[in-house]
Amino acid sequence: MSVLDHLKEYRVVKAVLTLQDDRQQVLDGVAKATRPPLFEITFLPNQLDPSLINKEEFSQISFDVAGENKIIKARIDSSPEPAKLLLEMIDSFTHQQKRNYFRIDAELSVSYWKVDEENPSAKSVQKPVNISGGGMRLPVAEKIANGSELGLEIIIDEPQAVVIECVGQVVGNYDVGGEHQIALKFTDIEEEAQDAIVAYCLAEQRKQLRLKVKVLGNSEE
Repeated sequence: MSVLDHLKEYRVVKAVLTLQDDRQQVLDGVAKATRPPLFEITFLPNQLDPSLINKEEFSQISFDVAGENKIIKARIDSSPEPAKLLLEMIDSFTHQQKRNYFRIDAELSVSYWKVDEENPSAKSVQKPVNISGGGMRLPVAEKIANGSELGLEIIIDEPQAVVIECVGQVVGNYDVGGEHQIALKFTDIEEEAQDAIVAYCLAEQRKQLRLKVKVLGNSEE
């Protein structure tokens, strides 16, 4: 089964696009397969400036399906409309994880540190993370050995603002689109904090559904 089979109907995706100055732009949009291996992504108006995109570089498109994270390596074919890209799938990957909780990609304020260091120094995550009530996946600058324990500070702003401090154990290291990521399983977290993360994930899921409706509505005008 091709990963594009999951895009027979519109699906909310996250697109990582490389710009002309080598910076990366991360945008949410809705994707649908057109004529495989071609597929299109529609973004909200004024989010996308096709002239700034480096079309010689590959783009990374990701979305979740039934507990699996699907990642597409794609080449930009064209921009038929100001808020739309047509892409060609070059390769695809699947990250399988046991997920007891609904997961969501989110832009959160997250800091981490190694709990076994005598004078630990917290490092901030400046990019989106993937989070659930049971753990998270986040980008890091260096590989951290499986089994390592990290202290975490996670700031959630909705449905209610809360600062969560917990401990997570590294259970996986991954290279995703040239970026190193680690997967963490929460090993020491209070029940109230876990409930707050689950509530946040559900709120973000509703946001994604509203985004899908809004993007599709604008594309039909």
